[in-house]
Amino acid sequence: MTSRRTEDLEPHLAQAYRLLREEYETRFPDRQLLLTCTYRSPEEQKTLYASGRSRPGPILTNCDGDKKLSKHNLWPTQAFDVAILAGGKALWDEDSYRELGAIGTALGLKWGGNFRTLKDCLHFEL
Repeated sequence: MTSRRTEDLEPHLAQAYRLLREEYETRFPDRQLLLTCTYRSPEEQKTLYASGRSRPGPILTNCDGDKKLSKHNLWPTQAFDVAILAGGKALWDEDSYRELGAIGTALGLKWGGNFRTLKDCLHFEL
């Protein structure tokens, strides 16, 4: 079961998400930040891990949900994913997330766009 609830976030992370959304939407009033994932079960993590390995598609994660957990798999969760909406449509290009990543980093979050392998511009964590 994938959650999109801020209540499932570690309290400090929930506050950081609210500040991130507020700052980003103030700077970019024509855009909205949509929370797409907070908690993710280990079973869902295993399905994501299979992509590009035992299932068709690109490799999406290095966390297998068993030996290596994602911060999404912890409770309360220590990670969240977002999407940027412009005109009601999601933006997926990395450039659209750079300013958001800079805001999140300034708030003390780790931004997935700075990961050395498998960059994940939609991801923030403690």
